[in-house]
Amino acid sequence: MKSNQIFRTLAIAVILALMIIAVPVTPALAGTVTVSPASGPVATTIAISGTNFIGTTYQITFAYGTAFSQIIGGGTVVGEAITPTSFIIPEIPGGQYTIRIQTFGDENETRIATFTLTPKITLDKSSGFVGDEVIADGNGFAASSSTTLYFGTKDVATTTTNANGKFTDAAFLVPESYNGSHTVEAQDTAGSSVTASFSTRQSITITPVTGASGTVATVSGTGFRAKNPITVTLDVLAVTTTPPSVTTNDYGSFTATLPVPVIVNGTYKVNATDGTNKASTDFTVMAGASISPTTTEASPGRVGMELKVNGTGFTVGAKVIITYGGKEVATATVESNGTFSATFSVPPSEHGTHTIVAADPINPANTRQFIFTMESDPPPIPAPALPEEGINAEAQAHFDWEDVSDPSGVTYALQVASDNKFTEASIVLKKEGLTESEYTLAKEEKLKSVKKEASYYWRVKAIDGAANESSWSTPGSFYVGFQWPELKGWLLYTLMGIGVIVVLFLGFWLGRRTSYY
Repeated sequence: MKSNQIFRTLAIAVILALMIIAVPVTPALAGTVTVSPASGPVATTIAISGTNFIGTTYQITFAYGTAFSQIIGGGTVVGEAITPTSFIIPEIPGGQYTIRIQTFGDENETRIATFTLTPKITLDKSSGFVGDEVIADGNGFAASSSTTLYFGTKDVATTTTNANGKFTDAAFLVPESYNGSHTVEAQDTAGSSVTASFSTRQSITITPVTGASGTVATVSGTGFRAKNPITVTLDVLAVTTTPPSVTTNDYGSFTATLPVPVIVNGTYKVNATDGTNKASTDFTVMAGASISPTTTEASPGRVGMELKVNGTGFTVGAKVIITYGGKEVATATVESNGTFSATFSVPPSEHGTHTIVAADPINPANTRQFIFTMESDPPPIPAPALPEEGINAEAQAHFDWEDVSDPSGVTYALQVASDNKFTEASIVLKKEGLTESEYTLAKEEKLKSVKKEASYYWRVKAIDGAANESSWSTPGSFYVGFQWPELKGWLLYTLMGIGVIVVLFLGFWLGRRTSYY
């Protein structure tokens, strides 16, 4: 009986022992590390926390690859937890980095987490116009890596990162692009890339920016909607462009030309719109003038030709004064649209260039000037006709020569000399500005009688209204024989008295002879 009781007690003990062995022992929980956020660019602030750690103290390190680790925190484990720690990601190359928590005490424990450093770029401006310069800075890329910048799909710049995966001052020009947002991407040779946003805005330019009415200006626009009709105006004035219908291309750009209409001078707004986006620029209408016809050395003008001066952009109501070589030749009053027109005949003036000026007395800045080129071709040499070679001419000789013509009109110069070299001392007669091709000496110019062997010589030349002179004609010769002196004054009365006496004497003598017979 007693042995059965002992047996039962031992059996119960064995069963209890087996039960203790069979019941699993719940192990202590392993420490965990939390990093938030788990990824980001340089300068990201991360929060590091840990739970279920054993040990008395702890240390947190941030591992830079295998070469370097930075202690970023530490302290006492309180209730199996570590005090949350903040850390700012420094400038280092992009990639995945290890954060390690180690505990120390009766038992040591090490747990890790990771942080992924992503690349980042910043632009010095987020919007602008085609052609603007944009500066890009970046970090978090591969170390010492060639990095390419793309605007949309266009390669716009290449730069190289430093040992910390950073680049600065990578400049590019905004390429031709339509209105709206575009992606700017930076990509290194390791395949890391990141984007930023840039918005293209519309703008227009005009070339030239100043000009007179009639100037053909070129208007160019960028940053408008793609493949969209464009309306161009000058202030509120509709203008005719070339082409007549303007449409942007795939990138929102267009080019057109427009003639500046006849309007009063001043600054006007040139506007372009695609219906949603509008851009403007200034064009200054200046005074302008022209002459017609124009002249050059190859195609000169002449005396007496009619010139027309037209002007635009002058002061309304002003009396424009036209001068040729400094002398007033015409005036014109400016109309309400700033235009004037004046016509004048070119006055006699020397061959070569002369200045024509159209002056606005109210606004001298409007004054315009032109160059007129006068022809320089001499007229033909006149051919002598009378007196004929070697004849005995009258003291009041008559000279005649062939007519010559010239577009600028012609006059003649005549010289008579006592020798055929026409030295200044030998010249006995000079006549200039003769409008006819003949001349008869006046009484006060009559020539003295000379022997045939001591002839007179004469020559003639033509001079046109532009002061172009022909050569002298070949000299001709003649002489003036004995000439009765002209009876006048006391000589006339003396001879008349002598004649009366002679007549009376002859009458008396004849009377005596008649009575004798």
